[in-house]
Amino acid sequence: MITEQYKDKVFFSQLLRTDYPNIYKDVCEILDANNVAHETLPLTKDYWCRDYMPIQFACDRFSQFVYNPDYLRGKEKYITDVDKVMKKIDRTNLIVNHSSLVIDGGNIVVGEIEQPNTYTTKSFIVMTDKVMIENEGLSKKEIESKIRDSFKPKECNSTIDEITIVWLPWDKKDVCGHTDGILRFVGAQKDGKPVVLTNLSVYGDGIATQMRNILMEHFYVIELNLSEYNELSWAYINALQTRDVIIVPGIGNTKLDNEAMSHFIALYPDYRGRIYQVQMKEFIEKWDGALNCCSWTISEDMSKLHHDIENDKRYNSIIEKYQKDSNSVCFDEIRFLGDYYPKKLENDNRELNRLYYGY
Repeated sequence: MITEQYKDKVFFSQLLRTDYPNIYKDVCEILDANNVAHETLPLTKDYWCRDYMPIQFACDRFSQFVYNPDYLRGKEKYITDVDKVMKKIDRTNLIVNHSSLVIDGGNIVVGEIEQPNTYTTKSFIVMTDKVMIENEGLSKKEIESKIRDSFKPKECNSTIDEITIVWLPWDKKDVCGHTDGILRFVGAQKDGKPVVLTNLSVYGDGIATQMRNILMEHFYVIELNLSEYNELSWAYINALQTRDVIIVPGIGNTKLDNEAMSHFIALYPDYRGRIYQVQMKEFIEKWDGALNCCSWTISEDMSKLHHDIENDKRYNSIIEKYQKDSNSVCFDEIRFLGDYYPKKLENDNRELNRLYYGY
């Protein structure tokens, strides 16, 4: 699976640029300063491209679910024709698995951990059980099977890696029933479990306890550390993350905004100096959405590591060293090459590429 730490390009609905030019400008200035590519999506009917655009699971491979949420019944004019958008942005070369399941992208939060002593990973998808209601007539087992099938290449008989689907109860007060305002993966492990940052303090005690107990079965759970919680503080979880930056929504409360930033900085040490905040209180208040909701992220390079001049130099020096003496390069250096620039490594040195993938 492709998690947010792989993503190197961001798309926004053209409506965001038109209707909220200041937010769009602030976000794009941060992306530009960190060399993160970005574009706008034409022909969109609302801001929430996370929900209707396809979800990447491997290099140039995506899964497209049906975007027909119950909260837009009678409001079909707001449903975007994704096929038209993909053609307009010239992305028809991508391999897309089309699923018959009705699922919003905001209800699919993906994380992964590396399996010990192997080259494989274990992936997690966290969703609310609203999916069961929107796909009435299918059993939980059938839905899970269809989800797993959607995240594997058609030519393969098995998924790319092991996928665990974690179901959270749907809080009916949240009409959308999405998980991208409930938790986010931190990209680290503790006690052998993936670390997740949660936002359960904004929920009622009963459903919050249910969610926490379910999450703790699979993850090491950290609650967003704020001195107080209000109706907007959920939005901090809904940050925009790419391989190179994290942009945390600001809710116009200086104290809470600073506390949220401090917690993100502590949890994401690999992003030191690359965690930012953009104020968007009015947008969040009006639409109940934030930065993850209104962005679509993909990985073109398939790199896991932040790209900068120093890492570029290290990559080139290892390639040069190997060309002079093939026995001089250690496993950690090979791992760095493949993690940093997998697509480029395939062209630069096929033998090193073969060693990286272990075949």
